[in-house]
Amino acid sequence: MAADWGLGLSFFVTLFSVLNPVHAVPLYLAMVGTPTPETNRRVATVASLTVLIALMAALLAGERLLEFFGITIFAFQVGGGVLILMMAMSMLQGQVSPSKSTPEETEEAAHWNSIAVVPLGIPILAGAGSLSTVIVFAHHARGWDQWSLLVVGILVNSALTYIFLALSTRLYQWLGQTGVNVVSRLMGMILVAMAVQFMANGVGGLFPGLTAR
Repeated sequence: MAADWGLGLSFFVTLFSVLNPVHAVPLYLAMVGTPTPETNRRVATVASLTVLIALMAALLAGERLLEFFGITIFAFQVGGGVLILMMAMSMLQGQVSPSKSTPEETEEAAHWNSIAVVPLGIPILAGAGSLSTVIVFAHHARGWDQWSLLVVGILVNSALTYIFLALSTRLYQWLGQTGVNVVSRLMGMILVAMAVQFMANGVGGLFPGLTAR
């Protein structure tokens, strides 16, 4: 039971750090200017549902998709670890990783119904790093207890995404850009450790002789 809760907690913290809804707040506000509370709620609803659907799809079908393309979970762990490490380094510098969105994608978005799914829901929130995290943890989950905890982790993170976006104007006024950057840097430190662990596990699986005693 302790191992189950350990996996669930690790998954929740890692996924929250990768999604980074705190840093999505100033990006969203930069796209829409001064949104009304109703606009915030609408964007939050659509974006959080997009995140939920994308992550649940990765949980249920991600590993099968890898098998279809002949990619082993160990190779995916190494690649996902590299991607998450790149994101973490950007977060430590108070920036948004190019793997999440590009300036061109951000500039193209101008209205709430065009940004809630793309680029806000995907890839700013549920990007390659988030999907990689879900697939890797899903591979290590054993039994319905651990799978249930992963589902709960996705549901809670989706709900938190809604809350942060729905309260985005108030939250940004309270934290300011400096506060947002501080939170992002703290989450970036967590992601660095998780990325290294992902890569170490992947390399160990690809080259078992390196870890054999």
